[in-house]
Amino acid sequence: MTRGAWAIALAAFLTFAVTGGGRIVGSDEVTMFSLARAMIHGGIAVPEGATLQGPDGRFYSKNTAGQAVLALPLVAIGDAAAATAGFADERRELAARFVASFFNAVVAALLLAALFEALRRMRVRVGAAFAATVLCGFTTPFWVYAKSFMAEPLEALGLLLALTGAARAGAAAAPADVRHGERTAALGAFLAISAKLGVAPLAVACLGAAGLKRPRVWLWPLAGVALALAGHALYNAARFGTPFETGYGAQASASAFTTPLLVGVYGLLLSSGKGVAWFAPVILLAPWGVAAMVRSRQHSDAARRGDDVRRAGVAIVAAWAIGLFLYGRFQHWGGDGSWGPRYLVPLLPLAFLAVGFALDGASRLRRRLAAGLAVAGLVVTLGGVGIHFGAEMREVGDYPYTLALDDPHFMEASHWNPRFTPIVGHWRMLSRNLAEHLRGEAPVLGAHGVPDPRTGISVEEQRTLLHAIDVWWLYAGYAGIPRLPLFAAAVLLAIGAVLAWVYAWRMARAGAAT
Repeated sequence: MTRGAWAIALAAFLTFAVTGGGRIVGSDEVTMFSLARAMIHGGIAVPEGATLQGPDGRFYSKNTAGQAVLALPLVAIGDAAAATAGFADERRELAARFVASFFNAVVAALLLAALFEALRRMRVRVGAAFAATVLCGFTTPFWVYAKSFMAEPLEALGLLLALTGAARAGAAAAPADVRHGERTAALGAFLAISAKLGVAPLAVACLGAAGLKRPRVWLWPLAGVALALAGHALYNAARFGTPFETGYGAQASASAFTTPLLVGVYGLLLSSGKGVAWFAPVILLAPWGVAAMVRSRQHSDAARRGDDVRRAGVAIVAAWAIGLFLYGRFQHWGGDGSWGPRYLVPLLPLAFLAVGFALDGASRLRRRLAAGLAVAGLVVTLGGVGIHFGAEMREVGDYPYTLALDDPHFMEASHWNPRFTPIVGHWRMLSRNLAEHLRGEAPVLGAHGVPDPRTGISVEEQRTLLHAIDVWWLYAGYAGIPRLPLFAAAVLLAIGAVLAWVYAWRMARAGAAT
């Protein structure tokens, strides 16, 4: 990657770090963390939770192992630091999770760097490429998922690399460029499918950017797919004694795809509670960008030099169409226990490739529209960044669940009624909690009650944290750590992030001038 891309990665990481939650509390997150910890000690069995019992009577994560494997170093460091820091037993687990919780900050930062690099390689002007990258990272649910320990950022990185690497391999003239594209695509497909088996169709659609004129360029990417599938088979056999049991049971069968397609697609795109148009409004520019991509021959000195852009545009449409079809039919289409349209998050960077083209040479009217959508997206996203989605669900009564996932009335108000959209709920809580903090009424956590094994805190403390703001340096203050050094650390990180973004812009422009 270029110096500009690496500078973007640094700036994005610092931004994600200062706004990080420093916590791992969701069922899937905790189980994935437990799996990584088990692997450190030579096993794969985990405590009962979001699990399935194996034939040996032990419990195993329903999730795939890809993210747990990559997160092993951070989990090991967190466990070692917590064991030596002198924390009381009830806080040692939280300290260990704190370190691991920044895994996705690294993944998300690398993804934004890869997005910028891909746009520049596709000959998008530096200003449009930089803007699309920043908009993807900070005006969409991607920012919220960078604070999580969920698999979506890793899936997104894999799909982006698969598409951009395949496009490069299929169009490059120099053998070195072809090889680089092939291996990038193979790595992307491997990462995406290893993180979640269900994205395999999306990964293959992304590989379609290689085209059919050079069948040999498919060898490396398909090897990446095969290696990921082999990893799943071995992991399944180790858990359940057969390579064909994924742990999801009926959810992995046709019986789980019962939502009427129009209902699910409308829900994913336009519903007030989960619609991507509300949670990432800049994506409305993507159709202009796709149109520019599929007719692209500009910025090239030979007809074939536009092939990578055209085929990338077609692959973006194919991946989104497949994603909407699969997830729109899924009974749990909303991916609840999350912020916004969880299942579309891995597809967001692909859409923002198109947004980059929509911004490249845009008219004044389109630039003004983009600015308005960006402001709206930032406001929506800050609500999700400031309040953990689990806290909002508890406060409004959506969690614990009272209906089955396949019940047509499951979370009906939050999904479909604009009055009860989480966007409003998060901002209502954020404004209230900020006012309480300014009045000196911040939550105080005491070592009382029995800690919940999933969250690491007691039921009483969970209620207290409904009045929290979801950043690690405030959480630590709630737990009794001196607040002045915490605040100083946050300010230094924030200043570092601002300076890093200035440096990133300079490096990006310098790269464009060479």
